Amino acid sequence: MKHILNQLIQLQELNFALSEQKASNPEARLTQLEESIGKLFEKLPEDIGTRYQRMQQRLPLVVVPIARNNLCAGCGLAVPVALVQAVRKSEQIHACPHCDRFLYYQDGQPRRPEKVPGARVALPSGIARFSDAALMLPNLAASNREDAVKELAELMKVQGFIEDGVNLVELAMRRESMVSTAVENGLAFPHVRNVEGGSLTFALGLKEDGLKFGASAGELTKIVFFIVIPTAASAFYLRLLAGLVGTFRTAKARNALLKCGTPQKMWQTLTSLTNETIP
Repeated sequence: MKHILNQLIQLQELNFALSEQKASNPEARLTQLEESIGKLFEKLPEDIGTRYQRMQQRLPLVVVPIARNNLCAGCGLAVPVALVQAVRKSEQIHACPHCDRFLYYQDGQPRRPEKVPGARVALPSGIARFSDAALMLPNLAASNREDAVKELAELMKVQGFIEDGVNLVELAMRRESMVSTAVENGLAFPHVRNVEGGSLTFALGLKEDGLKFGASAGELTKIVFFIVIPTAASAFYLRLLAGLVGTFRTAKARNALLKCGTPQKMWQTLTSLTNETIP
């Protein structure tokens, strides 16, 4: 049954990828991605596929991991120990007894620290809800997408925003292998979902000369947002994505950011540029 569970996870990721592509470029033709989703769906047993389709109509996440302390990452309620062990064995498809989501077990599930160093007492607004000046990297040394993700993950770890950068890089690259998160205008949004603890957070790296990130027509990527997404924020991520893509749709905005030589200047520029697009 493990191969069916893997198909469900992949199907969910492809559906998210489709939503991401629509959020970043509403006019894009996504025939190939839609066909891949259809073919994968046809491989599922009829009862599993029907159930997945029915749940997808009312839930942003249908397939979720068991979080630490044996909690369902979808609804946050406790999963019986016996069921946790059964899910871990992967001999059958199991569901949460509370929300009915499909469950899977993920060793070494990524998480954020409960408290972020230097966190403000007052609630931040705008882009400050999702990042910080300490997470700005004006000069990526990377020459390829994996190294770029590694740099940004390491920055997040050093600054105390995540615990395990290596695990996050592996999961992010697994997501990239399905469909590249690079979009037009030299932007890319590598990310990892189902990160425990904290809130949606991103680190931002710049590469003025550009690097190959898998964009269509071989376009080089110059602005990379590496995003960690808690389960509860999966749907909200699409709004952040749309806001960032909208912000940097113009060459003027992109050039203003790329000219920044320090993390503080990057943060000031990003905050100014997103003042209206990400209120």
